[in-house]
Amino acid sequence: MPDIVLVYCILIIGACLQCVIGFGLGLLCVPFLYWLLPELVPAPMILNALLITTLLAIKHRGEIDVKQTGYSIFGGVIGVLCAAAVMLYVDSEQYRLLLGGCLLLAAGLSLTGWTPKLTMLSNLIASILSGFIGTTTSAGGAPMGLLYQAQNRDKIKANLSIFFVFINLFGILALLVTGSADFNDILLFLKCLPAIIIGWGASYFVNNSINEKATRRLIILVASFSGLALIFIHH
Repeated sequence: MPDIVLVYCILIIGACLQCVIGFGLGLLCVPFLYWLLPELVPAPMILNALLITTLLAIKHRGEIDVKQTGYSIFGGVIGVLCAAAVMLYVDSEQYRLLLGGCLLLAAGLSLTGWTPKLTMLSNLIASILSGFIGTTTSAGGAPMGLLYQAQNRDKIKANLSIFFVFINLFGILALLVTGSADFNDILLFLKCLPAIIIGWGASYFVNNSINEKATRRLIILVASFSGLALIFIHH
């Protein structure tokens, strides 16, 4: 029972941060949930991300760049297909290493501070990486977040969210088709639903009272240490 309460607390914080700064649900929650309740990763967490990004995409729909979204969805589909193929051939031990490595990659990209120009090529590269990392770990926001970091807050949320609505939907379908996810993952997602809704609601109260830069760095730091722990410490 205490583990379930802790899982709910982690999901509430992650969902709230996702709504406030544009990412964080996967990057913050996945490392902890893998240790507490590993069956939540990746499929139920992808469904959690699908729900929260759908809510954000609807809220910020006026800031969506349709042209760039088209490029990013195309690249994301490529990343998802690559991830689905990889997931067919990894066992639990290999997945732990893959999860840790992808989290470190995502955190490393976020820490670079590099601000790439938003072009068709940069969009395709970032979206392929995000599609791959998002499908294997449900924490694929970093590459696209890096691409959009120079944009205003609402544009970041709108374009990352609409991208992940499509990619998370395609990703969960790919995992279902390849047998890497099943109906039990949907049931686990439904159990997480109250926490995600509470986190989304809480974001309305903290949206303008949080230091975004410090919060991003804290999430990245947590993800980095968690990625290292997954690689070097056995479950």
